[in-house]
Amino acid sequence: MYSGYKNMDIYNIKNTKPFMQRLQLVVVYLLMGCGMVLLLCDMAFAQRRKEKQPWGYGAAVIYNFQADGFGGDLRMKIPLKGALSLVPEFSYYPSFNRYHEFYAGGALHLELFTLRTYNFYILGGGYYNKWINAKVYAPGQRKRENFVAEAGGGLVRNRGCIRPFIEDRWDFKWKEDNLRIGIYWYPGQCGGGRRKEPCPAYN
Repeated sequence: MYSGYKNMDIYNIKNTKPFMQRLQLVVVYLLMGCGMVLLLCDMAFAQRRKEKQPWGYGAAVIYNFQADGFGGDLRMKIPLKGALSLVPEFSYYPSFNRYHEFYAGGALHLELFTLRTYNFYILGGGYYNKWINAKVYAPGQRKRENFVAEAGGGLVRNRGCIRPFIEDRWDFKWKEDNLRIGIYWYPGQCGGGRRKEPCPAYN
């Protein structure tokens, strides 16, 4: 009887070890991510107080070419310094897709040059990925929780309160290309695209 309980305890310990390792890894990722976000947000608040740069609130439709899947994202664009911005983001691919999953994280956007009313930018970021139907689609072959690095570029309108953007990114973890088309909303910036004409009385 004693040996049976002993074997059962050893079995339970062996089974809980991988779970604890995954839990520790998730906690480390969360702490590192929170620390980085707090640091960048502190920089953003300092820059905003100095220059009063507006924040953008955005949403986009996503198409994943390799997975032939559709999703959506919600994001914020927080100016840091000069042409550099922090973009926290949440992306979701619904269950009607082959891969049911979500991503949460952020990227740094660097605007390089202007094309009339649009800015061209490059980006790089890291995201926590939860593959919800991993066990159904590939049992025992893939992890449900992953860290994903992405890089890419895009075009975004640089004036007005409604600023469309188009963005293409490469996922280094899953080797997938995803295209995003969306808009940013900048409260209080409507009319920013019009030039102010001088009053003829003072010419």
